[in-house]
Amino acid sequence: MAVISNVSSASLAEELGLETGDEIISINGNQIKDILDYRYETSDLYFELELKKKNGKIEYLKVERNYNEYLGIEFENIIFDDLMLCNNDCVFCFVKQQPDEIRKSLKLKDDDYRFSFLQGSFITLSNLKERDYEKIYKYHISPLYISVHTTNPDLRIKMMKNPKTGNIKKQLDKLLNHNIQFHAQIVLCPGINDGEELDKSINDLIKYFPSILSLGIVPVGLTKYRKSLYPLKKYNKKNARIVLKQINKWQNKIKITQGKNYIYASDEFYFLAEQSFPKYKDYNDFPQIENGIGLSKLTWYKFSKLKNSLPQKIKTNKYIIITGKLGEQVLKPMINILNKIIGLYIDILPVENYYYGKEVNVTGLLTGRDIKNVLENIEIPTNVILPGISLNKNNKFLDDLELNDLKNNFKKNNFIVCNDIDELVEVVIDE
Repeated sequence: MAVISNVSSASLAEELGLETGDEIISINGNQIKDILDYRYETSDLYFELELKKKNGKIEYLKVERNYNEYLGIEFENIIFDDLMLCNNDCVFCFVKQQPDEIRKSLKLKDDDYRFSFLQGSFITLSNLKERDYEKIYKYHISPLYISVHTTNPDLRIKMMKNPKTGNIKKQLDKLLNHNIQFHAQIVLCPGINDGEELDKSINDLIKYFPSILSLGIVPVGLTKYRKSLYPLKKYNKKNARIVLKQINKWQNKIKITQGKNYIYASDEFYFLAEQSFPKYKDYNDFPQIENGIGLSKLTWYKFSKLKNSLPQKIKTNKYIIITGKLGEQVLKPMINILNKIIGLYIDILPVENYYYGKEVNVTGLLTGRDIKNVLENIEIPTNVILPGISLNKNNKFLDDLELNDLKNNFKKNNFIVCNDIDELVEVVIDE
């Protein structure tokens, strides 16, 4: 439902009498299923609203707006009809590797092209109907974020356990023919879609340049909840180096043949291989940073810019930074500099992920319980810096433990949430 969550003061909507809790049923007689429909239908200078007031009354409003004048309303959600769910059964699916007690929203297998465009989530294209493609073309919904995994039709069907997934190249061709650009990802599984299969996939995908904006290659994530699931292995130092060598070959090739690189390996591959990251400029504005690609390099780069403006030695309180195992590797060189140059007292406390299993080492998947367990071993009151990436907008961890639960359990500690290196530096040098 297109329920209004906010009406801006002195806006056209306020002038028309729209209120929080009202629901827009249609615009110009057309049902609006999402924010994209809403934007399209209200782009004219004249349109008609069918409105259901919060008291249940139906109203019809004729709206006349000036150029660059908008209604001034916000909605509870960006999708007003049913979320398009994934109809695949991927052998590497992370949602299927969740514990039973996880909150329901984390078990939803989102595969909605509208979320892909609006929020950058990856989709498989396997559930799209012709009317969906028509809408993509009509509104020019571009770019999309597409989970490819492999361009081998038989292998894609095998990996995703859905006979509809084998026509990925035909689907990409349709997007190409309508000038729809896309970012692609490959979740790499040892012995399945790497090696020669990875070469084939990359070779097929680079033919879509310049419609393909980026290709991110990430290792499969495995939790301890894999009972009765397809047997998969994790990448180690040796085979991570093989993957990076293979990717580097393709990066060099397309730089020469197509003039730029747009193939990227995830940060985890570089940490596993114990190899240096590419240069900052080689990430080309970090198109897949939300996919764990380039965040480490960006963090180091930001810190290098901050370093020149750091104060001289200052008096400060003690700080403890909570992070995951990979986060420790990112933060350690910067924290060493802060401690040595300006005399800070900052300790990094990497948290073992017992909730999902020790194989999961990214900070974004830390849970409140695991953080709570490590904090119980800290006797001296201190300032605790928590990673914002581990909390949702309601300040809840993945296991539904809340930030306030930690504060109530450890009242002697001062908890501070930081979302990036800029915020962290600002906190620790604040006198």
